[in-house]
Amino acid sequence: MRVIVVLMSAACAVLLSADADPPSPPPLSQEQLVRVRGLVQEVQAQATLLQARLDERQRALAQVYMAYELDGPSAQKLQIEIVELQRSLLANHHRMQVELRKTVGRERFELLRRRLAQSVAPASAVNRESSASPNSPAP
Repeated sequence: MRVIVVLMSAACAVLLSADADPPSPPPLSQEQLVRVRGLVQEVQAQATLLQARLDERQRALAQVYMAYELDGPSAQKLQIEIVELQRSLLANHHRMQVELRKTVGRERFELLRRRLAQSVAPASAVNRESSASPNSPAP
């Protein structure tokens, strides 16, 4: 789940710097920029809150498992809460992806997607992707 938060944080950094990109594709309008920044801030705040709650519930479950006498009902309740928090994190990320596509065009989205991939991928993967042509399959 930390991966989702890291990816969302990287996405936020990429999206917040979107207006610094070269003019092809067209830059975001002021309205798009406001919408994207607001969306990113809202999604990031929600993800931070959900991740903190998830971490706390996972620690609580670890404590339940540390005791020799297993409290089955408590473990079950915590597992359900953990799964629901994970589901909420994924739904939050999905909402950002849907709203982003409603706000920016295909060209801008592709540029943002590539920048995000570069910001979170290992250097060797980025080098392979940048050397491959857009129509050829990835190795």
